[in-house]
Amino acid sequence: MAAIADMDAVTDPGPAVPHEPTAAGSPEPRALGLAPSASMITGGALGSVWVWIPLAIVVIGISSIPSIIGFVVAGVVFIYLMRGIEQVERVRSEAVFGMDIGIPPRRLSPHTGFQRWAHQLWLDLSSTRFWKAVAHHYLRMIYDILVTGLALALLVFAFLAPAAAIAIGNSDADAGLTFLPTPLAWLLAVVALAAAIALLVFAPALDATIDRWLLSPSPTAALQHQVSALADARQGAVTSAQTERHRIERDLHDSVQPRLVSLAMTIGLAQTKLDTDPPAAKALIAEAHDDAKSALVELRNVVRGIAPTILSDRGLDAALSAVVQRATNAGVPTTLSVHLPRRLPDEVEACAYFVVAEALTNVTRHAGASHAAVTVRLDESANRLYVTVFDDGRGGAWITDDENATGLRGLDERVRAARGTFSVASPVTGPTIVTAVLPCAS
Repeated sequence: MAAIADMDAVTDPGPAVPHEPTAAGSPEPRALGLAPSASMITGGALGSVWVWIPLAIVVIGISSIPSIIGFVVAGVVFIYLMRGIEQVERVRSEAVFGMDIGIPPRRLSPHTGFQRWAHQLWLDLSSTRFWKAVAHHYLRMIYDILVTGLALALLVFAFLAPAAAIAIGNSDADAGLTFLPTPLAWLLAVVALAAAIALLVFAPALDATIDRWLLSPSPTAALQHQVSALADARQGAVTSAQTERHRIERDLHDSVQPRLVSLAMTIGLAQTKLDTDPPAAKALIAEAHDDAKSALVELRNVVRGIAPTILSDRGLDAALSAVVQRATNAGVPTTLSVHLPRRLPDEVEACAYFVVAEALTNVTRHAGASHAAVTVRLDESANRLYVTVFDDGRGGAWITDDENATGLRGLDERVRAARGTFSVASPVTGPTIVTAVLPCAS
């Protein structure tokens, strides 16, 4: 798509949607077993080295405050490092314990370019989620180090104490060295071995508790996210309705209205010539008839832009097939891949239809593409519809705030009103990928 005024750099439309656990097919949580014990031992071993690296970055940043640049670089590195560690910890928790922990919502910057990057860093740094992740990482790492170290010390004592007692008992050393009788050494060794095994087996249960405590979203954060999402959806609905009204007014004023005015004038001329020049009147009536048919076609196009009949009658698959066929007839060969095992709520189907229709309109008008592809897939486990429109033409598409440019901006507002997410990936050299993710709860 061309870098026209109605396109904008991709901006995330509000807070991220939290992960919704799925009951079907989810593994049963397990706090004990070989995998949790191995994970704790591995975490303790790696943590004894890793624990100093983030601390060193913090120390370097604090010591570099006078130079500003060093402090900023250290801060950026620390934020990215902790964000990456949070993702690793979530993957590890899921793989080891099988817990489907929800992901707290993450506020996303509405800005673009460098301002968005800097603002996003600030939003992350000032969020509760970030500092809970930092606390989780260090609390769990220190716990694993201590438990693994204690278990290792008990195992060493269990194996060395009897040997030392036997060696002392068989030596000719002074009796003062025989403070640990062999029977007592064996008893303590058995106790130490049992304690070490118990630690390695049962201590991971606290690891699971730490994960559930610090990685899960708090009820307050979830409620705040819902409020923000509803407010954003409401704003999107209001703005989308205004944009749609302006579009209908523009279409009626620019196409149907002039055609009807021309029709009225032609009929008026035919009336004046009906008695004096019947052949001319007949020609004018034929012209008026053609104008009436053209006005009817244009009126149908306007109505189709409001509520396509084929969508309600035959469903999203058939409606998108018609859209794709129009794009192909306009000179851009377009393929369609649809996976919809069932009908979706009307508002979801309408939103998906307009996303595809408007995106393909931009492709045929501005992109200079040789090929386009539309993919529509329903993820039944997450109950979300994924809509993707790809073209291999010119890039540079972005969503703008210009009120006179309503293409991608209007789609963004419409998707937000449906509580979905909308994004555009369009490097200057192309290709362009428009993606909408729509929740399908009825």
